[in-house]
Amino acid sequence: MTLEQFVNKIKSAVGAYFGDGLGITAQKIIKNNGVELTGLIFMEKESDIAATIYLDGYYEEYEGGMPLSEIVRRIIQAYEDHRPEGKLKLDFFRDYEQVRARLACRLVNLEKNRALLEQVPHQIWLDLAVVPCCILMGDELGCACILIRYSHMRRWGIDEESLLEEARINMQQILRPECEPMKDFLFDMMRQAVEEQLPEAESGMEAEQEYLLDRVAGILAGRREAEGKEMFILSNTQHFYGASVLLYPDVLSRLIGEAKGFFILPSSVHEVLLLADTGKESRRALYRMVNEVNERNVPPEEFLSDSVYYFDKKEGRIRIL
Repeated sequence: MTLEQFVNKIKSAVGAYFGDGLGITAQKIIKNNGVELTGLIFMEKESDIAATIYLDGYYEEYEGGMPLSEIVRRIIQAYEDHRPEGKLKLDFFRDYEQVRARLACRLVNLEKNRALLEQVPHQIWLDLAVVPCCILMGDELGCACILIRYSHMRRWGIDEESLLEEARINMQQILRPECEPMKDFLFDMMRQAVEEQLPEAESGMEAEQEYLLDRVAGILAGRREAEGKEMFILSNTQHFYGASVLLYPDVLSRLIGEAKGFFILPSSVHEVLLLADTGKESRRALYRMVNEVNERNVPPEEFLSDSVYYFDKKEGRIRIL
């Protein structure tokens, strides 16, 4: 069965389950970095927001032997688990004065988004592009955003330079920076993974189980006092397009301490890694590390760059290493 045939069967089955109260369409969607995915789009009556479930991963599972009926069941369950309880409205998006307080910026790869940037206001920054977006936050949405295009800008009657300047200033208020030691991040991640595998503690044994979780997670994460070099994760508190924190004035200057500079390793569009310059780091090794992580661990639509950047304390600016 081809992907197109698969999509049509899924759309028909899901549509039959929900009936006429829900509009369901299938559409090719261009994501960040030109990644094309097939989305099943759910639009409830009187709602301005559509929910999208991407079918490409489900198609791979079908080719791997999963029954079509099970895939349909999972898609229905995924939508019902996340469908908005109330009617969400985007009337505010027509009024720039209401959009202004939600403005922010995203950092994206310049070369991989050339086609997209023909439709989107942007500034070139190193080998990246700064693009504006409107942030939506709430219990139902989590953190999401609407990419702002030239068509929106013309409707609002605002010029590109003013829009981007307001977005860069405003995002510092709604997307606060966060810097966390890598060892703490790994510890928390390992602790959560171990906790999910353990049965609930018996009454009176909670403290012992907490101690056990800390011990096991510490061993798995290799948590110990920093020996020479320590890596940090820089993002925003939502971990949502957090690489854009690099645009915040003075963030790195406040973090640098006694180091003469930071190497900045792009992990994804959502965060970057900081490594203090001790004078012993190899440029070639850093580039190799970034390339290997991007190839093995970063989804194509979340890729930021294969470059290594450097923040110089004396110069007070970021450059490509």
